[in-house]
Amino acid sequence: MTNRRHKDDYYPTPPEAVEALLAVEQFNARVWEPACGAGHISKVLRKHDHKVISTDLNDFGFGETGIDFLFENNKRAETIITNPPYKLANQFVRHAINIGIKKHAWLLRLAFLEGQGRYEMLYKSNPPATVHVFTKRLTIWRGDEDRAWYGSSGKTPYAWFVWDTEATDTKVTWL
Repeated sequence: MTNRRHKDDYYPTPPEAVEALLAVEQFNARVWEPACGAGHISKVLRKHDHKVISTDLNDFGFGETGIDFLFENNKRAETIITNPPYKLANQFVRHAINIGIKKHAWLLRLAFLEGQGRYEMLYKSNPPATVHVFTKRLTIWRGDEDRAWYGSSGKTPYAWFVWDTEATDTKVTWL
């Protein structure tokens, strides 16, 4: 039993989280997953006929590895869907905006809504279009463990934060 953070912030995304997003949002057929891990998001997207470009800095056995999203200056797609390393989430979102990604969705802790620094750095000039809050907490655990050390009920509230260059206001919805 352990509760320390994974050194690379690797926490695989449950398929039901991706399914919930796809049930409420439309995305281009071509999607970039820049923190693909072992392919948990990419596999669900492919099942829904998306052409997925899967990259990751680390090698978790899936996608093109050794690719640091924060140093990528060329868009590999107009859309991103990912569960980024939480310690780098601010930088990931900001980088997507800076390189001109039109629509991007990030699975993040609901607490990502908070913070004066984040507001000044991100939300003040580039608020999300939609925040889809999970009504039932997701169970997400370290990628190097077989199951959550705390059981099968989620401990942390999560949401999909979606930026869309076509949007003019931020909405909050519930999944």
